[in-house]
Amino acid sequence: MSVLLTGASGFLGCRLLRELLARGEKVTVLGRGTPHELRTRVEAAVQWLATPLLDAHAMAAVRYVSGDLVQPGLGLDPQERARITEGLTTLWHCAALVVLEGDPAPLHHANVIGTRHVLELADDAPGARLLYVSTAYVAGKRSTGHIMEDDLQDTSGFQIPYEESNYTAERMVHAWAAGGHRDATVFRPSLLVTDRPAPQGLPGQPTDVLLRLMHQIMGNGPDAGAALPTQLHAPRPSAASLRYRMQGDPLGSLNMLQADYAAHAMVLAASQTAPAAGVRTMHVTHPHNVTFQTVAEALETRFPGLEVSMTPTLHRPTPLEKLAADFAANPLAYSTHRRTYDRTNLLGAVGTLPDPDLVDHAYLSRAFGRTPASAAAG
Repeated sequence: MSVLLTGASGFLGCRLLRELLARGEKVTVLGRGTPHELRTRVEAAVQWLATPLLDAHAMAAVRYVSGDLVQPGLGLDPQERARITEGLTTLWHCAALVVLEGDPAPLHHANVIGTRHVLELADDAPGARLLYVSTAYVAGKRSTGHIMEDDLQDTSGFQIPYEESNYTAERMVHAWAAGGHRDATVFRPSLLVTDRPAPQGLPGQPTDVLLRLMHQIMGNGPDAGAALPTQLHAPRPSAASLRYRMQGDPLGSLNMLQADYAAHAMVLAASQTAPAAGVRTMHVTHPHNVTFQTVAEALETRFPGLEVSMTPTLHRPTPLEKLAADFAANPLAYSTHRRTYDRTNLLGAVGTLPDPDLVDHAYLSRAFGRTPASAAAG
């Protein structure tokens, strides 16, 4: 079998690559930079991971190809394009731009136009299955209810452009599969986390946005808050005791899943699902949500002296609370969620795979117990 993977240097992508290599797959990695630069980034990320065990020579068999999602034809010349599509059996598209703030245009270029370019590449490999990594957050603003795996609608709108870009890309995948009678699987992971501290320079996890905010609030180093507004460098109360209020639903919850488990489940599900024309969607989510109260308590453990509380309305905010709330308005909007996710298709595909361990206070305390890494591109 021949596998092509995009996004192999990212937080999830490097884990997918390691899972594929552990199964003996022959993998071509497509990504930015020269093949040497791409190899350096990917090998650093994959070799840092502890599981699954790899043969000593597994990484040597990986082939690296320079490509760019936003360039026409992925920036590939015709000869290289022909080489990577010849005999291709599986195309994993995991590369994406994940940002919660700022200009939506780069998100559209990377996540929508980039996916269109990947689908065009798949057109040149008629025997290949498409495995597309989306997000459970295509559910948008729906804060309650049970989200089904085949649910794909925009009637409630979206909280941030990142959600909408993945929704649009999913719609394209459906149209592509229907138009060409092709096989596609859409994986929708929730918020992925790890409790294993990564060295600086390796892919950071999504919760690093929150950690960087807390580091700056508590005054734990200038680098941690480099992306925050300069006003947050103003004098603040002593870190020995700081009460900090976040605006949100005190009863809200979030679905968080261990990244290693997500990668294993996705590769297992792909291997167990027979190819068939059409699109299957699988929620790669945890069976139990994490309350925001648990998240707050884990932050208090990570930052001694900090007292965090959630409040529906932020009355008379302190200057620091107001600035931080403005900066993190989009991430904090998720505190209104109480929705759950159907996992029928996923469970049918992974068979007897046990449910993941709980993401609880102890796990999050370990996950938060480090200086957050800079955001790493896939």
